[in-house]
Amino acid sequence: MTYLKTLIGAALLLSAPAMAEDLAPCAAGSAIDLAVTVDGSGQPQFNYSQFGQSCSGDVEVSEAGTITYRLINLEQAPQGLRFVGAGFANPFNGVVDKVEVSSDGKTLQLYDSKQVAGPGKFQFIFSSSENGLLLLSPDPQVINKGDIK
Repeated sequence: MTYLKTLIGAALLLSAPAMAEDLAPCAAGSAIDLAVTVDGSGQPQFNYSQFGQSCSGDVEVSEAGTITYRLINLEQAPQGLRFVGAGFANPFNGVVDKVEVSSDGKTLQLYDSKQVAGPGKFQFIFSSSENGLLLLSPDPQVINKGDIK
């Protein structure tokens, strides 16, 4: 019976996606991979990783720099998925200075000069060739920590 409980527990762990709040923030200095898939009920799932390890999608910044997100596993994503941009809940707070999307829509970069402390909440905006609707991500954050310039 213990063996069966162990197997059932392992199956539950493997089938339950990690919640973003349970994951560590992503590192600021390296590209963050983003896999977008759609589950059986048509709900998009967003999974962030770096160096093969899951991370929350949030980034804690301790110095000025560029934060890069890359779309990966596109064969499992909605057809023609691409970054369009990022929308901010607080675009005038100075946490993120600029957003750039690559011409192919596979990479999005956030520029942070780290002029102010605090969080910058945003949502990625995606388009897909499956339909004319835009897709919004859950809201990752850039959080400026430590001393400010």
